Amino acid sequence: MKLWFEKGAWASKKAKQIAAGISPESVRSIAIIRHAAIGDMMVLRPFLLQARTFFPNAKITLSIVSNYSYGTPTDLVDQVHVVDKKIGGKKTSFFSRLKQIRELGEHDLLFDMADTSSSGMVSIFTKAKLKIGFPYRQLKNYLLYDISLLRSDLVPEVETLLHMLYILGAPKYSEYDYGYDTAEKKEQRIIYFMGASTPTKQWPIEHFRDLIHTLSLTLPNYQHVILEGIGENEKVDDDFFELSTLTNVYKSSPLPLDETMSYLGASEVVVCNDTGIRNMAIAAGTKTVGLFFSTVPYRYLPNPQMHYAVYNVDGSIPSVENVVKTVQKSVNCV
Repeated sequence: MKLWFEKGAWASKKAKQIAAGISPESVRSIAIIRHAAIGDMMVLRPFLLQARTFFPNAKITLSIVSNYSYGTPTDLVDQVHVVDKKIGGKKTSFFSRLKQIRELGEHDLLFDMADTSSSGMVSIFTKAKLKIGFPYRQLKNYLLYDISLLRSDLVPEVETLLHMLYILGAPKYSEYDYGYDTAEKKEQRIIYFMGASTPTKQWPIEHFRDLIHTLSLTLPNYQHVILEGIGENEKVDDDFFELSTLTNVYKSSPLPLDETMSYLGASEVVVCNDTGIRNMAIAAGTKTVGLFFSTVPYRYLPNPQMHYAVYNVDGSIPSVENVVKTVQKSVNCV
């Protein structure tokens, strides 16, 4: 394989020599490290599908951490390797983790798609002909990897992951395939999810209340569904939203993963913060309206024609009025 880059990536001289002696068909074993939550697992799916095609004879093993196992794409890999950070609520020792890491075995190619301390351990102690990563710190290039790519917040992360295949010569497709069947017919339903991984990512709950109240009146033919999550900060108080007075507003309790994907896929729009639900909706082929003010919107904006990011150039919290207009635009009402 030729390493296809001139600038914007790094590779050791040894990596270029090793790559030249490998063909995609000769790759028999691939390890992928993705120590991340469900949204990042969704972003990984197009990479896995293309890797399967580009390396037709390779067995793919995905390394995860036990506290982020929800949404693991077991349908797209041959084996899952698990590293326990905690067992029974108690932090595992270095030697316990090292034992688990060594169980990953030896591979032709290793892709580190996490750039965390735990993924770094896996990279260091796993043997591979070529190790590929996208570290923020250049020092890691020499310590951990043979090939590394720039990781920009201004490029959709799904594309950044695919860059790891492009540098090896994989073709670039015009659309991302997430491996989910998209619904042929969308219900007139708008989903609202108010949770996020941290409070700093959460649009004010009062803004959500005003948004849902306004849209329930301006879009009366739509079902407006408030989807709850499993966290306490993702629950909804019926009285707070005055659901008894809004006949087209409903609340949905958390659903199993498969049901959630089907439900999101059959909906027309999902309105939420920068969180995993948005990545799930994108993977399910549903329009999204993302609310951004503390994180960079460009990392998760794969298709500007279908997905919207509402943000202010000064980083302030978006107004209800702007979100209302964007949702209306997404359903082609204005």
